[in-house]
Amino acid sequence: MKPLIQFLSDGEVKQLHDYSLQILKEIGMRLPQPEALSLLEKAGAEVGDNEVVKIPADLVERAIETLPKRDAVTLFGRDPKHDIGFISHNPTLSCMTMAVNVIDPHTREKRPATNGDLAALTRIADGLPDIGVNGGLVTPQEVPGDYNDWYTWATTLKNTTKHITGGMLGARCVKDAAEMAAIALGGDADAMDRFKERPFISGWVLTLPPFGIDTESLDALMEMARWKIPAIVSSGPILGTSSPVTIAGTVAQAHAEILGCIVVSQLVNPGAPVIYTSFARGMDMRTGNVSMACPEFGILKVAMAQMGRSLDLPIRMPSMLRDSKVIDAQAGYETGMVGTVTGLIADVMDSMQLDMDLVVDYPDLIFCNECMAGIRRMAREVTLEENDLALDAMKGVGPGGTYLAHPHTFSHFKKELWIPEVLERRNWDLWEKDGGKDIFKVCEEKVLALLDAPAEPLLSDEQAARIDAVVQRAQESS
Repeated sequence: MKPLIQFLSDGEVKQLHDYSLQILKEIGMRLPQPEALSLLEKAGAEVGDNEVVKIPADLVERAIETLPKRDAVTLFGRDPKHDIGFISHNPTLSCMTMAVNVIDPHTREKRPATNGDLAALTRIADGLPDIGVNGGLVTPQEVPGDYNDWYTWATTLKNTTKHITGGMLGARCVKDAAEMAAIALGGDADAMDRFKERPFISGWVLTLPPFGIDTESLDALMEMARWKIPAIVSSGPILGTSSPVTIAGTVAQAHAEILGCIVVSQLVNPGAPVIYTSFARGMDMRTGNVSMACPEFGILKVAMAQMGRSLDLPIRMPSMLRDSKVIDAQAGYETGMVGTVTGLIADVMDSMQLDMDLVVDYPDLIFCNECMAGIRRMAREVTLEENDLALDAMKGVGPGGTYLAHPHTFSHFKKELWIPEVLERRNWDLWEKDGGKDIFKVCEEKVLALLDAPAEPLLSDEQAARIDAVVQRAQESS
């Protein structure tokens, strides 16, 4: 018995997929990149004015056929012990990217994020067991803005051996990120070949709803396809603003935009891996603010995950990007609501940001890691083997007995019962005697201890300098 949540029936998923095909055929998608337009036209698409391409259904279906399916995709770690596969559903957290502010861990004041923050947060995430994918939780604000992605790649590569997802500002950024990653593998003559065999980075590709994508994102998608670097393809329309206000209409549009990107990817290099995701979200019509934690956000994550699963693709969905500004009761509610429904269908869950994914608070990494552990337990398969059914134990205990001291309990309770590390389960007196700390305080103390602990460098000084040189070269060549 494996729990799996769904809001759409199989028939409704098929209906929405067919609507998406109709959207691409009748409305099309703006794909402003000369090579992409040429490939699409040669493949049978209709290229019209303003670089809008109408894509026939058979071209979409051919692209889907060449896509690597779940059992053929791995998000490699630089250290193989961190590899993430998709043969079975075993959800894990990922660092969401590109927040611009942090809450200072010592002063508790909100301020612009720095490269030092990025290094510290990446190193903390590297050591937390339920964070499977690392990345640029924050974008450094003190570095040249046009090269934020380069600095982010350099800093994350120096501070984790897990898989990394980051922004890709055009084809040049993809090539430079690959070069930096090869340096992290040793930088010797064979390092690039080893990287190509096990690319341990992936890049965001965000559409531009409705029915478009910008040139640099398209360039990056095509370059990642050539390298077979996994592309995290997302359409993130806003209900009633850049997509219809209805859930069904938004799902159909977002799915169509993702399919359009898939077609380009597979025309460039059949077999290039794609991770299916969507930041489709709602809006608070009173404030005009986007919501990353409304009920509609949770519904959209499940519905879009169902669309991706219907293609047999790995699923990555935003999950713990709370509207709350701090780790409080609202943040707990939003984490539990969206996190749980997403965790029961998505493979990788973007998280650890607040204020609609603009702010990172250091203790939140501890909090989200703990929440993910509980969600992973809930998502685990319930097995019905002989030991699970425990008939012999029942006979041994009999009417009126207790299982507490039975050998069956001793041999199974650690596997069967999730024991949290930071959530409070003791009685009031013991909790009060230990300081009466709330969940925020417990997480804060743990993260401050991690920040104070000395960290061994993961790369040599020579490797770090060579990575920095790639960033410097990119700036000087502009």
